[in-house]
Amino acid sequence: MNLNQIRIEYVISFSDALFAFSITFMALSIQLPTFSSSITDSELTRRLGQLLIPNLIHYIVSFMVVGMYWISYHRIFEHIKHANITLLWLNLLFLLFIALVGYFTGLLTTYGTHRIVVLSFSGIMAASGFVLCLIWWYATHNRKLVDQNMDDYLIRYFLVRTFVSPLTFLTSIGISFINVQAAQYFWVVILPANIIIYMKHIPHLRRL
Repeated sequence: MNLNQIRIEYVISFSDALFAFSITFMALSIQLPTFSSSITDSELTRRLGQLLIPNLIHYIVSFMVVGMYWISYHRIFEHIKHANITLLWLNLLFLLFIALVGYFTGLLTTYGTHRIVVLSFSGIMAASGFVLCLIWWYATHNRKLVDQNMDDYLIRYFLVRTFVSPLTFLTSIGISFINVQAAQYFWVVILPANIIIYMKHIPHLRRL
């Protein structure tokens, strides 16, 4: 029995549970506004538009990014054949940042106009993505935890795809020093960037 080897199914199952917890906590972080029972319909509509809609937008952004990390995580672990202690600790570090996303989403929905909150949220998202890149690099370095015959192109492709999200959030940190709102709009770049990379590489991927 090799004590340095851990069944990969256990790692993935634990990670899935943490992802589910993080997304649930994000939903709970949306604070319901409290209004007087005598408020008129028009006033209620106006205030909901001011308070609730921005909160929902922040939640949707967080949900989509965590969802993309979850998809990338499973794509990566489809190719990782076994796990060792080092990978386990890297995985725990990744899940630590994912678990914190819910808390920082709550801060963002309440104080989204403050630079320090946008910096914190972007930092957590960037850290999550960079650790996921590190997991993939470690697993594929010298084919340590993947198939020895795995194509080099496929390794680079997954690394590039995984790198897009953290690089976007890291860039938004710089933008936030110019304009906080523009930094939040910049997060939308993640989706078209991933689509462009996929479309560019799909002809070669189909030949693998």
